[in-house]
Amino acid sequence: MPRARTTRPRLRSRAAVAVPLLLVGLAGLAACGGEDDAAPTPDLPTETPALWNPCDALTEAFVKKQFGAETTKKDGTPTEPDCRFAPEADSGDPVLTANYQLFDGSLDQLWEAMGQLASADVRDAEVEGADAARLVVDARKGQLYVTGFVENGTLFQVVNVADPAPYDEDAVVAGVEATLATLAQHAVDSGVGPVGSAWESESPAESPAGSPSGAAE
Repeated sequence: MPRARTTRPRLRSRAAVAVPLLLVGLAGLAACGGEDDAAPTPDLPTETPALWNPCDALTEAFVKKQFGAETTKKDGTPTEPDCRFAPEADSGDPVLTANYQLFDGSLDQLWEAMGQLASADVRDAEVEGADAARLVVDARKGQLYVTGFVENGTLFQVVNVADPAPYDEDAVVAGVEATLATLAQHAVDSGVGPVGSAWESESPAESPAGSPSGAAE
């Protein structure tokens, strides 16, 4: 049975939700792997509990397997998660970033709230354990940008990959789909998704953000 939804979606905690139209910053990071181009981190409450970090489910070995990229993992701190897999400068390897957003609504409602160009290449994806998943693919100016969204309850995890030419679009899309599946499984293993789960707790400190995690190899 589908989960009950509120009729008016409400943003609970804001993080970076980037689509190819907003991925200009990733182009430079893909090209140089620079230290100063970190993806934005979630807005923090006055008291900062441990926050969810998609990097808890991912490793450099996983990124190497899926994208063929030698990267360095940067996952920030418990209260300032910053999930990035950055390649060496001028390597030509893709860069991967991941973040999350809490939203009291469906992926369709979040999509409508963000707004998209009619020309965007949007693809629904089947991800086991997720309520919904979606990809946006954009190739322009010698770069391939793929953004993936995966929904587990009110948790929306977002993956951005920017790959400079020459690139293999099918391989990058498959890698993003595998990443979404890994993130969704981590959410399920952490008790995120069903109504009444740990993530639905009124107390941020009781969220699954502090639960043990097993990063994908």
